[in-house]
This record gives sequence, structure tokens and C-alpha cells, in this order.
Amino acid sequence: MRLSGKIQRNLRLFRIGYILTTHGMAAMSMRLGLLRPYAWFVQLFRDDALPADLGGQIREALEKLGPTFIKFGQMLSTRVDLLPLEIALELKKLQDDVPPEPFEHVQRVIEKTFKKPLTGAGGLFQSFDEKAIAAASIAQVHFATLPDGQNVAVKVRRPHIHRTIEADLAILRLLAALFERYFPEYQRLKASCVVEEFASSIRGELNLRAEAAHASRFSENFKDLSGVKVPEVIWDYTQTEVLTTERISGTPIDERAALQTVGHDPLKLCERATTLFFHMVFVDGYFHADMHPGNIFVAENGDIVLLDFGIVGRLDIRPRRYLADMLLAFLREDYYQAAVVHVEAGYVPRSTNISAFEDALREVAVPIFNRPLGEISIAELLLCMFAVTERFQMETQPELLLLQKTMVVIEGVARELADDVNIWQLAKPLVSKWMMEHMGPKAKIEHMAEDMKAQ
Repeated sequence: MRLSGKIQRNLRLFRIGYILTTHGMAAMSMRLGLLRPYAWFVQLFRDDALPADLGGQIREALEKLGPTFIKFGQMLSTRVDLLPLEIALELKKLQDDVPPEPFEHVQRVIEKTFKKPLTGAGGLFQSFDEKAIAAASIAQVHFATLPDGQNVAVKVRRPHIHRTIEADLAILRLLAALFERYFPEYQRLKASCVVEEFASSIRGELNLRAEAAHASRFSENFKDLSGVKVPEVIWDYTQTEVLTTERISGTPIDERAALQTVGHDPLKLCERATTLFFHMVFVDGYFHADMHPGNIFVAENGDIVLLDFGIVGRLDIRPRRYLADMLLAFLREDYYQAAVVHVEAGYVPRSTNISAFEDALREVAVPIFNRPLGEISIAELLLCMFAVTERFQMETQPELLLLQKTMVVIEGVARELADDVNIWQLAKPLVSKWMMEHMGPKAKIEHMAEDMKAQ
């Protein structure tokens, strides 16, 4: 017998209350009105309202609540403007790794989508590997062969995943409303807005045709960039629930020993990855925002192959100018100029005390720049900067938070390949050239003219 939506929701809230309570957050569960008698009883035996390892407990609780909550935690891990730094760092450990769907479910989705048998006479594919080579919360990937003999990779959305996500989003909205009601002292966190931002992001990942469009755009953007490859989309075999691309074999970019065994030079790969990242950010203003090592391979010829384009970041020319100005100021250790850049970009109010803001930036930057060159992390610098600028009323910049998350991955990949190299030094020629074109005297006159037209 199928339970009503209201009963299902109440059972889900009961489970959330139980998980919060058993992970040291009984006081929070009580204030939210979840599982109150049990939470009250548990709290009787605690000396503190929250566990010492709050970040770890939150991470474990989200993992138990399932894929949607894991993804929500991953998104929150970038929001150091909202969360304490230690909790954000703990949430970065969340892994979107779930068992694959049974093959019959995958077959049913594909055949329903294209209204053809999977294989055999009149079938879509000459052959289709029943074992998934990768699986995540929204989709999984299988290898297959087209009727003309081309080897392909087929990404298939999990059956009914949209229903599961919508049900979870409804619960998240309710929890956000309860949080805003019972924790009025945290109104600045804008819990409901954060949930809606997440809802928009995860719904975008559900549409595999949209992901195919992202892949197509990246392919065009990289056509003049040597050493980079995006698998070609097979559009006749792609719909909202199924994405088919050419199959490219390669080695994961974080497997340095394996790369060296087949003759690749890690330093050259590091340089290529760095050039690729800065090309996306500064030249295109359109970057892959989920560049974990599982989505970056090295082909036999040394090309870097990007996969999984469900999440992308966009930067128009203004944020790119700000980012270049800010990076240059920090790399020169000119913290006064870094503070001025923030004010001129409108990221902090013009009434901001520049001297006090300079000290705040110096507070987070000096410890980082005092390290050996290979250990300097601009991603960590941005993370710490976002964490301390709340007191200066710095407005949240979602695109920069997404970029910071991507920087963490790129720096990690670079260190796996060449641990004594600093990618910011490798990228300096590309950034310098871009700055001359977009921030030199001629470019500044053009920007002033644009700004005057916009007013």
C-alpha cells in the first residue's frame, strides 16, 4: 500500500530528527520541533548543546540522509560566507558515490526514451555493457557500441530520480522554514534562499541534454587550444534522460605513477592543466565547475580529456577584471591595493575603512605567502578571505565561490603531478597577456566608455 504524501513527509522528518539527535545535535532537533521527546531525553545526558566535532557529525548525518542531502552538503562546503570554516572544510569530504542501478532499470529508461529495443534487431546499440563503469546519485555510465561500430559512453539518469529529488527539496524547504522560525538569530544565513539556489543547481544536473549543450560549448571554446579534448556528443542518441558521447580511453590525471609508466611527463601535464584552467576562467569566462580527478583523464597522445559537464560556472568581464586585479595585488603582497580593488568592484561598501580591511586581508594572506612556493594556495586564500569579510558586509558572490571550489581541485591535481611547482607562476604569462589586452590603457578607456553607457 502506498503511503500518502503527508505520511511520507512526516516519516522523513522523523528520520531526520533521529539522525540529528544521534549525531550530537539533539538540541537543534528540539528547537526545530523534530522528535522532541526522544531528543529531550538524549540531551539530558549531554553537557553541551553541540558535539565538539560538529563538522564531522554533520557530514555523517548528511551521508545517512542520502544523495540529495549529500549534494546539498557539497554545495554548502563552498559557502564559507555562511558556515564556519572548519565545518565547510569537513563538508568538502562528502562523496557522491552510490551503488549503480540494476541493469534492467537502465535498459527500461533507454528503451522508453528512444522507443526502441536496446540491442538486437532494430536495436539502438550493437552491444551494451551491462556493468556500469561509474555511478553517482543522479546518473551512471555504461560503455556501448553503435550499429556503425563506434565505441561510445552512455550516461543514463536514474529512474524516478526527479521524484526523489523533488521530495527531498520539499523537505529541505520545510527545514529551512523551521530554521528561520526557530533560529531567528541566524536570519543572515537566508536558509530559504540557499535551498532555492541549490534546487536550481540540482535541477540543472537532471537535464542531460543541457549537459550535452555545455560539452558542445566547451568543445568550441577549446578548438584553438592544443592538448585538450572534449568527447563529441552523439546527438541522435541523446535526450533529457540519456547522454551519449564518443568513448575516449585514458588514465585518471591523479595517477602519477601510471602516467609516467606509459610515457607522460607530469610537469608538462601540470602546465597543460594550468593553461586550460586559466583559459576557461579568463579567456572564456565559462568554466567546468566539477573538475574532480574522476572527471579529468589523460589520453594516450597526452591530451587532457574533460568529462561530466553537469555543473558550469560563468564569469562576465567585470568579475574577471576584479579577479585579475585581486590576484595581481595578492601576488605582489600589496594588501592595500587588494582592499581598494574590493571597494572599486562594489563587493564591499564604499564606506568601508580601507585600513581596517587591508589588515583583515593581511591577516589571512601573510601566513599563506610565508610558505614555500609550491605550497602557496590561492584557493585557500580565497576561502579564508570569504570567511573573514562578513564583518565588512562583503556581498556573497556565487560565481567566485564556485570558482574557489574549482581552484581547490586544480591546485590539488597540480600538486599530484608536480608537488614542487606553483601553478600561479606557470599561469603568469597567460594572465599577464590577458591583463594587457583587457586591463591596459586602451582597454581601460573602452571599459570607461562601457560603464558610462551602462549608467
